[in-house]
Amino acid sequence: MTFASRRPSTGIHGHAAGSAASLTTTLEASPGVPSGRGSVLILTGRDETVASFEGLRLRLALDGYTTTVSEEPGASVSTLAEARIPGAPFILLGSDIGGLRALTLAGSPALRPDGVVLLGLPLLQRPLSADGGARNSEDVAVDGAYPYASVYPVPRALPDLPILLIHGVDDQVSPLPLTQMIIRTAPRARLTVVPGQHDVITGPGHRTVAASTLMFLESLRHDPPLG
Repeated sequence: MTFASRRPSTGIHGHAAGSAASLTTTLEASPGVPSGRGSVLILTGRDETVASFEGLRLRLALDGYTTTVSEEPGASVSTLAEARIPGAPFILLGSDIGGLRALTLAGSPALRPDGVVLLGLPLLQRPLSADGGARNSEDVAVDGAYPYASVYPVPRALPDLPILLIHGVDDQVSPLPLTQMIIRTAPRARLTVVPGQHDVITGPGHRTVAASTLMFLESLRHDPPLG
């Protein structure tokens, strides 16, 4: 049984954000918890849906954070910017290639995130198999392209922002040593290693993912980023 299946009766509800059907927002409504403490724009990865993030969203909602999920890479930046709550921390959270998308969007003047969370950041252009593992090199591409491959560039360096990277210790899609190398030149980045493979959001370390993300948000509230 996962954390997401143990939903308490808190009054948390969801609604569509903006005019894009691909955006879904969860609002916090737990008794005694102030709402609008911060906002998180979640960018999904390959084979991930809104349901993949239910446990994380519920945990953040219980502490007063609003989450917005974007499953559609074509959503306009202005639409994504509607996820921001004025005067509160705003972060981009990307899983798998959603992390590459988050890094691409992090430099947008319209979004101006206060921080970025990267779950299983794929630092190799290695396509996924249908079960979420690394596709074998002998697999045959279809029409010149592999299914589940990334369409976003792999970064050579991380932006100068507070960044939390959460990575599975046994990740075969993007091995952990690559992530350990890229943070060496990013003094504002921190790395949390969790049990499991590439899919950290639903893997055995999913509770650590939720707790680490919450602590990261709280750190932004107490120590706002410079500039």
